[in-house]
Amino acid sequence: MDWEAALVFTETACAEIFDRTPCRLQPRTSGQSVNHPAGNDPGRVAFDFLGTIELEPPSDRLARHLSSDPGIQNGTVSYDAVLTAFATGWLFRPRRNDFIVSGGVTWKVAASEDDGSARGAWYLTKER
Repeated sequence: MDWEAALVFTETACAEIFDRTPCRLQPRTSGQSVNHPAGNDPGRVAFDFLGTIELEPPSDRLARHLSSDPGIQNGTVSYDAVLTAFATGWLFRPRRNDFIVSGGVTWKVAASEDDGSARGAWYLTKER
């Protein structure tokens, strides 16, 4: 077995074990201007997938850029949840502000992390 085959096997095995939560990716787009509300993106179709949603991920996991506000000394931001999923075969990956709907809860993608594998990580905030 070569390295690529081992990597595909490992990622597929992880997905079969961990990705048990039904999710739906609802692509979003910003309004025409700041005075217009955001809406569903007609250029990207929503789709269903299985993923893993973990609540209250550690706030030190994802490095943040420091705020331009000099009154803010700490760049730490906490997220409500993190979604991980095996994204091979997806039409596209979630972008910032896209919605993830799961179990009657709507989450907004606030940030993402890409380590180069087929498994993505998206940090979520609860949409209110």
